[in-house]
Amino acid sequence: MNCKDIEAALPEYLENSLDPASREEIRKHLESCEKCRIEAEKWAELLQVMDAGELEQPSPAVRENFQSLLQSELNLQATAGILKEGPTKKNNVILSLASPVWKAAAAIVLLLGGVWIGTWVKSPKEAAAPEQISALRKEVKEMKEMVLFSLLDDESASQRLKAVSYAEEIPNPDHKVIDALVSTLNNDKNVNVRLAALYSLARFIDNAAVRDSLITSLKKQTEPLIQVVLINMLAEKKETRAIAPIREILSRDKTMKEVKEAAQKSLKTL
Repeated sequence: MNCKDIEAALPEYLENSLDPASREEIRKHLESCEKCRIEAEKWAELLQVMDAGELEQPSPAVRENFQSLLQSELNLQATAGILKEGPTKKNNVILSLASPVWKAAAAIVLLLGGVWIGTWVKSPKEAAAPEQISALRKEVKEMKEMVLFSLLDDESASQRLKAVSYAEEIPNPDHKVIDALVSTLNNDKNVNVRLAALYSLARFIDNAAVRDSLITSLKKQTEPLIQVVLINMLAEKKETRAIAPIREILSRDKTMKEVKEAAQKSLKTL
C-alpha cells in the first residue's frame, strides 16, 4: 500500500474495522512515514470530537434539511456522470460502497452534517465555541483537498471528474487547488475532465491570477469545445488581453469553422 492507499484507509484503521493483515501493514507504514502519521493523528482527533459529542435528537426540520444536503452531494456526483463504476440501481446513481475513496468522502459529508446539526440543535449556551467550529471546518476542508488531490492522479477519467466536483465544494480554495485545476485544464488527456475543470475555474474568473491562467491556457488549447467556452468567458469579461490569442486561433488553418465564428464574434465585443 502506498501513501494514498494508507490515507484513504485511515478512518477504517482507526475504527478497527480492517482485517488483521491490512491493520498490520498500515501500522508498520505509520511507524516509518511521518506524513501519514500526522494524517492519522488528525483523523483520530476528528473521531474523538465526534465520539465525545452527546447524541442529540434533531427536529424534523433539521433532519429534512440535512437529508437535502446529503442528497445534493449524491446528485452532484450523479449529474457529473461519474457513477459508472458503481452497482446499477435506478439510473445508476449509487456509488460502490466498497470504494475506499467513497468511504472517505462519505465520512466528510457526514461530519459536515453532524457539525451543522449540532450547531442548530444546541441552545446558545451549549453551542460549540466559534474557534472549535472554525477548526472543524478547516479540518473538513483539508480532508476534501486530500481526496481531491488523490483523485486527480487517478488513471480513471471518472475519478478525475469526481475530483473536480469536490473542488466545487471547497469554499475559498487556496492556490494549490486553483493550480491543480489549471493543470487539469491544460494537461488532462480527457476532454470532459478538462471542460469540467474550466467550468470550476470560471467561478473565480474575477480573480486576476485565475484570469491570467485562462488567457495563457487559451494559447495552448486545441479542443474546439474548450476553445469556444474559453473565448466566450474572456470576451464576456471584456478581457482585452485575450485578443492576441484569439487572433492566433483565427489564423490557424486547422481551426474549425464554428470556433472561428465564435472568435470573430468575440473580437467585435472586445
